[in-house]
Amino acid sequence: MKTLSLTSILLAIAAVTASPLPESGAGKTLQEGEFLLMNQGQLEIANETRVHEFLKSEGISLEAPEIDHDWLNFTAPDKIDANIEARDSCSNTVATVTDKTERFLDWDVQMSPVVIGAGNTGIDMYISSGWSVSNAVTVSPGLSNGALKTYLGVSFGVDYTKTWTTTTTLQYKVTVLSGQAGVWVTQPWTTRRYGRQLRGCPGSFTTIGTWMADSHDDGSYGNAKWVSGIITSCIKGVPQNGGLTRCHGSGEFR
Repeated sequence: MKTLSLTSILLAIAAVTASPLPESGAGKTLQEGEFLLMNQGQLEIANETRVHEFLKSEGISLEAPEIDHDWLNFTAPDKIDANIEARDSCSNTVATVTDKTERFLDWDVQMSPVVIGAGNTGIDMYISSGWSVSNAVTVSPGLSNGALKTYLGVSFGVDYTKTWTTTTTLQYKVTVLSGQAGVWVTQPWTTRRYGRQLRGCPGSFTTIGTWMADSHDDGSYGNAKWVSGIITSCIKGVPQNGGLTRCHGSGEFR
């Protein structure tokens, strides 16, 4: 979905050649088409081509895939328990397998209240505190979400209970002009894994459930801890009905 204005900050964990910005960068108004590439305290103003090159080098897709709801709607066979108990020595053997891994830019995550532009010079908009994004695990009916989070966390070295929360910063701003509505958002890059949980004897396991696990990478803006991704100002005309909708993804901002 295209917007009338797009100003982006790219937060990166991977190594990137960057030139530090001067101290006067505080309170900087980012212009349309500018991207701020952040890595280990260094900042680099980059254009869209540069950003896309970085994402390509990291294997990050620009489009978020549809969630496979059919996969998560799996129902275990009715007689699974009886079949497993008949093989008593294997009745408590459980295995977890990963079937697919995807890495992509996710939908917009809100980072500020929606601002309505006004006046001759518009309203300046800043990132504010209290907005959050989390890792998550989703399971099919019958599986234990908590137990699977623990197992997957150990397997992949990911804390699937982790939440990041925004901190107010006046370091960067975008001006929302009269007739426009805008909000700061993040498109975090997300690692999504799909898999199954099995029970039974090796060589004759039976699927008892399916799962999907989403995780993010640590990042930062200014001195605030956040997820890695593209921080973007989503700006559109003031909606005539309902609230401001996402620029990337569906649904309305709060």
